[in-house]
Amino acid sequence: MSFNPTYERPRELTASEDPTKTKTIRETYGQRLRGAFGRINTAIRERVTEDDIFGLEDTYLTDDEIDQLLETFAGVDGPPDLSTIDPGERVERFEAWLDEAMDSEVLEVIDRDENVWIRRAYERGVEDADSNLKRAGVSAGAATEAADVVEMPVHERKLHVLFARNYAELDGICDAVAQQVTRELADGLAEGVNPREMARRLTDRVDKIGKTRATVLARTETINAHTQASVERYRQQGVEEVGIEPEVQVQTAGDEAVCEQCAEVASQGPWELDEFEGSEYQPAIHPQCRCAVVPVVNEAAASAYLEHPKQFVAMLRAGAFVADSRERYEALAAADDDGAEELVAHFSPQQTAA
Repeated sequence: MSFNPTYERPRELTASEDPTKTKTIRETYGQRLRGAFGRINTAIRERVTEDDIFGLEDTYLTDDEIDQLLETFAGVDGPPDLSTIDPGERVERFEAWLDEAMDSEVLEVIDRDENVWIRRAYERGVEDADSNLKRAGVSAGAATEAADVVEMPVHERKLHVLFARNYAELDGICDAVAQQVTRELADGLAEGVNPREMARRLTDRVDKIGKTRATVLARTETINAHTQASVERYRQQGVEEVGIEPEVQVQTAGDEAVCEQCAEVASQGPWELDEFEGSEYQPAIHPQCRCAVVPVVNEAAASAYLEHPKQFVAMLRAGAFVADSRERYEALAAADDDGAEELVAHFSPQQTAA
């Protein structure tokens, strides 16, 4: 088989653990959310340990007071000084403070109607879609800034749904934190634990529930935004089918391997857009997934992806389909496994530079 000897490679792209190129967005989003929960933890630790706001050092609860405390807790789903008030009321008062703190610290990071990280991820999804179309030999039309594209009504509607979804998810995390923390508070008061142990228990719940879930939210929803943007951009450009570029997992030994779950999903494509959108195949496929969506622009491309999805993505990323795309799609579709690898090697950075 012959290929165009004048082929010029676009900028180098190699297999990556971050196909969507949204790592910075994901991490800064997560850091901001963790920082908000961290400030709440600092306030709890200082007031509970240093100021003994629950009066734990010198307060002994009778059996009647313990029963009252647990009954009060059952009715409720820097903190004030609570050491002088009724034991049962301490839980209610602390929960009120915690709710206010999460509203002012955590929920202030984003808004129901705007989310800078989700907007950036969405714009990146538009940019990547246009780049992928170009690599697939398809013109995306006149060059348009992603920020301008997302102002189109169809993209604005999707963005506002994503904003609302992120806010609702974060609000749910805050509710879960409040429930867990107040339960630990009630149990700790009933047990008569010391201030240091109480602070440890409360801040542990903020860490394990708040910080952990917020990090997963940030990483997963960033990919969700990127995916929705790419899919809508492909639809705008007349693409009817898509495939998946699986994420690469970096193992502890330093070697790279494709995520087995994502690779299995990728092998089931390509999918028609209407079938793909909103399905179990659409990234994020699992929490903290990093997969990207690639265009399958015609029947020849669909045949190539169907036979060799991994090599299809590798050749797309290498820019192999920019020129003579139909010939190359057909060559890949007709190749056996060894032949598919030879095609990938032919368009590898090393081979092209030689």
